[in-house]
Amino acid sequence: MIDNNDYDVIIAGSGPSGSTLAYFLSQKKSYKVAVFDSRSWEDLWGKPCGNAIGKHHFFELGIPEPQGDEIKQTVTGISIISPSEHVEFRIYGEGYIIDRKKFGTRLLKTAVDNGVEFYPRTQVLGPVFENAKLAGIKVKINDKIEEFKGKIIVDATGTAGVIRRYLPKEWPVSEELDPKDSDIAYREIVKLNYEIKEPSILKIYLNQKVSPGGYWWYFPEGIDSANIGLGVQGGMGYPNPKLIYENLLSKRPEIRSKKEVISSGGAQVPTRRPLDSLVWDNFIAIGDSAFAVNPVHGGGMGYAMISAYWASKGIENAFEKGEPNRFNLWITNVGYMKMIGTKQASLELTRMFLQRLSDEELDFIMEKKIVDENDVDILGRKGELNESAIEKSVKIVSDFFKILKMTSKPSLLLKLRTLSTFMNKMKNAYNEYPETPYGLSRWKENVAEILKNFKAEIKA
Repeated sequence: MIDNNDYDVIIAGSGPSGSTLAYFLSQKKSYKVAVFDSRSWEDLWGKPCGNAIGKHHFFELGIPEPQGDEIKQTVTGISIISPSEHVEFRIYGEGYIIDRKKFGTRLLKTAVDNGVEFYPRTQVLGPVFENAKLAGIKVKINDKIEEFKGKIIVDATGTAGVIRRYLPKEWPVSEELDPKDSDIAYREIVKLNYEIKEPSILKIYLNQKVSPGGYWWYFPEGIDSANIGLGVQGGMGYPNPKLIYENLLSKRPEIRSKKEVISSGGAQVPTRRPLDSLVWDNFIAIGDSAFAVNPVHGGGMGYAMISAYWASKGIENAFEKGEPNRFNLWITNVGYMKMIGTKQASLELTRMFLQRLSDEELDFIMEKKIVDENDVDILGRKGELNESAIEKSVKIVSDFFKILKMTSKPSLLLKLRTLSTFMNKMKNAYNEYPETPYGLSRWKENVAEILKNFKAEIKA
């Protein structure tokens, strides 16, 4: 007899990655799956963010598109605005500003209708081990602590990593997030007292004084509402982004002219390459817990869905092979790295490079049209609406070299040459991601060496 608290898959967290994984697994209807979250049905996907996602993710992964009032705004493009605000690049691509709660509810409800069990308003306290093997999770339900057993345990609890942080330190999935590899963000959704001229265009402002190590955004949600916020690099001692918002951004005419604040909040966002391994033994990390986020712009919903997609493939393979271990789950790693992880690792270098540029250098790059609207927006500082290949980013850097060698910015030229060289090295390293766990240690050493040398070069 199977205990009611025994499951094939336990998912901690019902945000974009957890709900998406539950959705994929529910399509099989052969797995007993449980999802736990501290939020209620009324507050699903409640993490504050820009709420933007590219349309292509839904087609690529086979996820139902947002519909009806789940769509706050259809997006046709994004503008990148220079620090001086004298130059604006327009990049076109289809996407949505979604109502996260409504879309997330439908996605999870579909999974529940197909047999997934959801435990809202429950607090996951950590993992349960039996004979040195991960066996389940400990959960607080109505002031009572219970244990739930699972063959495969998935951490989709975001940067908190409620399960992952308690795993053995020798497991590669237990790697901690360096605060400098994150952004601290704050945003408000506001009702405006004017009509937005181009509601289908998202705006990203580059300005190291307003948002050091990050950017600030203005994303319309219809003709008279907007999602407005900023992110600053963590671990640097920069002011709280909420204070920056109140002291600087709220004084701008387009933000000051508001009727009310509909909602507000802040969050930490990882801005680095993914975990070196998303899986180990019978454990999987997805979404923010796996650092599955675009390092340049911090967009995470699409990357979270991709990590959930490959987690579902790993889970299917593990059960088909009859053993949920790291070897049978490994296709999660290989698939994710090939689909997006290689690009993500390269964009981590781009992010580090951009964070060390002054507003003057950013203005120079944009004003001289070293990059234009037909190219990658400032080496990947863009929304997920017009994804581009890493090869194109490298080509742009090469183009920078040809143009800049005749300019008065030799130090910028050297930085760009360094970025180009190391992006190629990182791309090559990720193209050789190990096909089995046996090659992971050597691969990790190679990636660590590339990062170490790159940081030394760009600091010089």
